[in-house]
Amino acid sequence: MLTEGEVDTTSLLHHEHPSVDTPHRSRSVTSRAAENLFWLGRYTERTENTARLARLAIEGLNGEDQSSQPLMAWLSDMAAANALVLSAVPAATHARRVFERSLVAGLADTRHANSVGFNPAAVRNAAAAVRERLSQEQWNLVERATQEFLQGCATCAGESDYSSVEALRVLETLSGHTAAMTGAQTDRMTRDDGWRLLSTGRHGADGVLGQALLLAFESGAVHDEAGFEAVVALFDSTITFHAHYQQRHDVVALLDLLVLDRDNPRSLGWVTQTLRGRLGKLAGLPPGRIPLLALPVPDPHAWTLEALCERDADGRYVKLMEVLQQCVDAAYRLSDDLTARYFAHSGDARYSVGA
Repeated sequence: MLTEGEVDTTSLLHHEHPSVDTPHRSRSVTSRAAENLFWLGRYTERTENTARLARLAIEGLNGEDQSSQPLMAWLSDMAAANALVLSAVPAATHARRVFERSLVAGLADTRHANSVGFNPAAVRNAAAAVRERLSQEQWNLVERATQEFLQGCATCAGESDYSSVEALRVLETLSGHTAAMTGAQTDRMTRDDGWRLLSTGRHGADGVLGQALLLAFESGAVHDEAGFEAVVALFDSTITFHAHYQQRHDVVALLDLLVLDRDNPRSLGWVTQTLRGRLGKLAGLPPGRIPLLALPVPDPHAWTLEALCERDADGRYVKLMEVLQQCVDAAYRLSDDLTARYFAHSGDARYSVGA
């Protein structure tokens, strides 16, 4: 039945609010969540770097370049520095097969914090602690990466065979999973303070690249064709390098792309610039302002190709070695400084690290 009078429009439902009345809500990040996000990023990057290094080492030990002493020396130094082999294992320059067998056998080692096997498990533990921030697809990817890697390592060690072919397959699969993890972290997560710490953790772990370049110069690998190509490959910049420089194998081209080029996301210049920017944003500073926390991170704008290529009377790249050591030191110091600044697990659980 239709009424003849005015209709009462009173309602208990909420009316639409103008956009100006809708407050912006920032998601709080507790110190414990912040710490786990930081380590999630750090362990993801470590997994990628150590898996790529292990693949390079196994390929080098079985390829056409195994007679290159500088390459074998550099791979031995890098493997020992990153716990791919135990310190007591003889270098590849002295006992190539023993070195290779030890490397393959150690892939599943979960005791040493820098080893290949330790990192996927650490990624899973950190991801589990911030499970509510990850999509189901991200979590499934982390689980699958850990399980398939451990199963593959068990196959490698089956009947004490330690197959290098099987090891390469396992490492290639792990690298694919890690690339997918990195893509999800970059493209599928909200850019809040938690994500900035995750990103900081990832880029801070790239200190291993500074260490790799440092050892490459000390071992002479950069002056050897096979060693030069291996260094570029560790930086995941082979395609970019040859697109820019064709078949050049000189130090000038190497440093231009791997140290100075801030358009190359694998270069030290891009990494340090990004780190300084992330830390500034985390501290709530306007663009261009650098917080005290970021001061130990070298400023790539101060680097020049001429200075990095300059050699002393003994042929040493003094300025370059200084810059690379600063990058390595800053990467190791960063986690301690962030822990002291943001990861104190006390006070209000609702406190956001960026507040």
